[in-house]
Amino acid sequence: MADTRVEASTEAVRVRLFGREYSIRGQGDSRYIQELANFIEERADEIQRKSSVVSTLDLTILTLLNITDEMFRYKQVTDETIKQLEEKADRLLPAADRVE
Repeated sequence: MADTRVEASTEAVRVRLFGREYSIRGQGDSRYIQELANFIEERADEIQRKSSVVSTLDLTILTLLNITDEMFRYKQVTDETIKQLEEKADRLLPAADRVE
């Protein structure tokens, strides 16, 4: 079996999340890791503006829940779309076989 892992960055990327600075090594280049951190911070800022959360821990948990909810919803839509496409393909294949 082929190894399809993406090599981790050799340099650590410094990012700021929830008021703390972190040194992160991960898959992808430094811009991608920074983009992820920016996304998390934007979500946290949005949640903080809409709620009365003061605790960093509570804000972190709410941010994680919101991002995870969005991810699960996208996955559900994607899974449903794949199921619909497979059903259409199953209906179309017999007609395509008759044309040959």
